[in-house]
Amino acid sequence: MLSDLPALDYSLSWSHGTQSRTQILVHLTKDNWISLGGKPITDIRNRIQKRFEADRFTFHVGTDSKSYSDYTIITTTICFRENRNGALVAYQRNKIKNFNNITERLLHETLVSLEAAKMIQEITGTPPTIHADVNSKENALSYKMLNVIMGMVQGMGYPIKVKPDAWAADIADMFTR
Repeated sequence: MLSDLPALDYSLSWSHGTQSRTQILVHLTKDNWISLGGKPITDIRNRIQKRFEADRFTFHVGTDSKSYSDYTIITTTICFRENRNGALVAYQRNKIKNFNNITERLLHETLVSLEAAKMIQEITGTPPTIHADVNSKENALSYKMLNVIMGMVQGMGYPIKVKPDAWAADIADMFTR
């Protein structure tokens, strides 16, 4: 039922400096991450730490969503890319209320990716690359948000990839259906 869905929240808590930080998950939950093979990941922060300690992965985040008549499925991926060997993937799939327009949708996807990126950076000390679901082709519907999304992500200190190079967002797309 629609009333059971979480309200859309466009806030993102952020802190700077050397103070002790507490991770506040606003859009994501800490306990419903799944591996690409379908197995539940009980502790995503531990999984990120282990991949970081292996010292052979780069970290990438992507989010995509698909609207249905009464709700939207939003999926976020954390991809651990191993050079020349593909990527290991963790994803989280959530059901939320529908968006009013494409601008809201793309901003929300970006906020969720930023939240995941913040968690990764707090653990690793390194900013992951955010793969945004916006297109660099002028005829694409999402193109009008390209500069806004790129500025938002880069302004937060993260590298960004956009379509057609945003493969982590493409992986998220596979789990929105």
